[in-house]
Amino acid sequence: MNEKTKIAVIGSYAVGATIRCKRFPTAGQTVPGYGFEMMHGGKGSNQAVAAHRMGADVLYATCIGDDSFGQMCLDLYHKEGIKTDFIRKSTKGTATGAGLIYVNEDGENEIVIGLGANNEFTPEDIDRIFPEIEQCKVLLMQLEMPVETVLHAAKRCKKAGISFVLNPAPFRELPEEIFQYCDYITPNQTEARQMMGISLSENISDEEVGQRLRKRGIKNIVMTLGERGTLLVTENGTTVVPGLCVSAVDTTGAGDTFSGAFCVALAEGKRLEEAAKFGNVAAGLAVTRYGVVDSIPYRVEVDNFREENK
Repeated sequence: MNEKTKIAVIGSYAVGATIRCKRFPTAGQTVPGYGFEMMHGGKGSNQAVAAHRMGADVLYATCIGDDSFGQMCLDLYHKEGIKTDFIRKSTKGTATGAGLIYVNEDGENEIVIGLGANNEFTPEDIDRIFPEIEQCKVLLMQLEMPVETVLHAAKRCKKAGISFVLNPAPFRELPEEIFQYCDYITPNQTEARQMMGISLSENISDEEVGQRLRKRGIKNIVMTLGERGTLLVTENGTTVVPGLCVSAVDTTGAGDTFSGAFCVALAEGKRLEEAAKFGNVAAGLAVTRYGVVDSIPYRVEVDNFREENK
């Protein structure tokens, strides 16, 4: 890629406090843990870093607190080489977002997040930076900031002809109208079922869930299936794009890595299936490493892997 493709990522920054344990505690139970770490997190931030490492020129926007965690955010982006022009500080004295992450010996995770200043990012913020967003080919957002802000951005992208990608995580109720503005939506299996009000215990296939989602007005369903890969549901039917067969040590941030890489591939003009393959490789490499930001691979690693495993 000779010239960097420009994409926008708007979403949360939060500091993650991670601790590892043999198994997750049940209600009221305390279990021993080890390997406590403080690290960068927030779905929007993770996805912005992933997109940047995949070779894109990233416009990243969020709201942080005027505190030490907020400074960690700015330090991260200075180190990564991502502009901080559109990262603003809270005007209400709200703290930077923070999350608690538990990782078990199987590499699975459970996360609790307090969004803090991310909740202050408003539709007015979208309007303020939209002239810059219009220079981008794709806008990627998640649900760790107000839904009305996400909806407003989606509407503006539709009118401007910019591809809008929604990663509907963490799950929250969405207004029905938002789906007509989504060119792509990237839930995992659980989130897709939650969006349809389907119990996780119901015996309904991923393909059926995807087809039901598409009937709500979403053009393209891109459902991540973990190690199985990605399910695509479009006007042309359903396709499963296989994932990588790897030994996972930490799945935290794998979905964010996929979303960032997937959007870069879309912005570069790759077909949907090819973009999903690209995202699968990036996510597959990420789960073989500990951490969130530390686990996100660089473009050269993804390209080399694909070249060696044609």
